[in-house]
Amino acid sequence: MGKENLMEDISQEETEELAAVEAAADNSVQIAEEDVENINDRLPYVIKLSRSYHLDGKEIREVDLSGLEDLTTKDGEYIDRVMAKMGYHPKDKFRDLTYTKHIAMRVTNLPIEFFNALRWKDLQAISSRISVYFLF
Repeated sequence: MGKENLMEDISQEETEELAAVEAAADNSVQIAEEDVENINDRLPYVIKLSRSYHLDGKEIREVDLSGLEDLTTKDGEYIDRVMAKMGYHPKDKFRDLTYTKHIAMRVTNLPIEFFNALRWKDLQAISSRISVYFLF
């Protein structure tokens, strides 16, 4: 049964009711899209780590990703070149752990050794925040 036939078989009152339901659903999607647009304003850039890590005699308990807002096209090109030199070509850059790890290195000035020593949970939290920044 096609959509045209369905519409012929229902009353005007039912049509109005269906139209109201569809409009309400569409409005709720628009509201959700507005919430997503503001998500970077609401989420913190400072990621609390599950434990403290030591680097060059310093104890690190959090990673500040606020430098994301200062990234330029040159930074993106540099990270892309690093990936090419590694022979690494992620399918979805901003959801890829290795790619986002290099973005984190760029915005925090922390070395690769620090990020490689993180628990997976901590690196995933950092990677997820970077993904949200770029994808929403």
